[in-house]
Amino acid sequence: MLNALAAWTCGSIALFVIAARLSSTRIGSRVRASSVGRMATEGARFIFYVGLPYAALLTGAFVPRDVGLQGSPAPDLILGWTPEAWARACGQAAALGGLALAAIALQDWQVRRARGYGPLALGIDSAPIALSIREAVYAETHWSFYRALPMRLLADAHRTALAGLALVTVEALLAGRRARTGTARIRLFDALLAGLSATYFTLTGGNVWVAIALQIGVRVVTTGLVYASHGAESPSEPIVKAAVESAAADPTNEIIV
Repeated sequence: MLNALAAWTCGSIALFVIAARLSSTRIGSRVRASSVGRMATEGARFIFYVGLPYAALLTGAFVPRDVGLQGSPAPDLILGWTPEAWARACGQAAALGGLALAAIALQDWQVRRARGYGPLALGIDSAPIALSIREAVYAETHWSFYRALPMRLLADAHRTALAGLALVTVEALLAGRRARTGTARIRLFDALLAGLSATYFTLTGGNVWVAIALQIGVRVVTTGLVYASHGAESPSEPIVKAAVESAAADPTNEIIV
């Protein structure tokens, strides 16, 4: 089982890096710009972020408890947790979410004081709520899957959280190795969300359902607040305009760590 899980994890990292490298080429950019290419990309992303971990689960590479899909197998529980455990998990998620939003608001305030453009500096996309929900599900599923192998090896939530975070960081760095000069290999907002996920796992030992809800809440609220704080403001300095155009044209900036 351990060898199979290691193979699934390494294969996932390899696929991520290869896909990112291919999408950053001129041909990849043209394919992604077409309607058929966009549909194919969305299908491929669903298979990668959801289908691949599910396939690993079906083959027995790991069990639901390893990634927080289920708590105790005892009967008369809600997905393996007592109502008290659910309430405690939700309370911890709310506290962490509040701290994350406060940190983001402080960073945005500092950017505005420096006459910068918050969404660009923090790496926050203007996305509808439905897309924010989708990205939250994809990201948390991806990060949870990468904690399965460390959990099997270490059997400790604290060390597992750090090891899982290390895996996704290495993946993102490898995928963004050939990013254009001046573009971020790991966006600040993505890094904060990955750290938030790891912190929540450390505190609770894993409840992926509440973790997904936490990701959705932080993404939706952050997008609304940051763009509202800048109003109709748009990047005006030539260098910032160039950075925005480069970020929009460079698919490696869409890497989610």
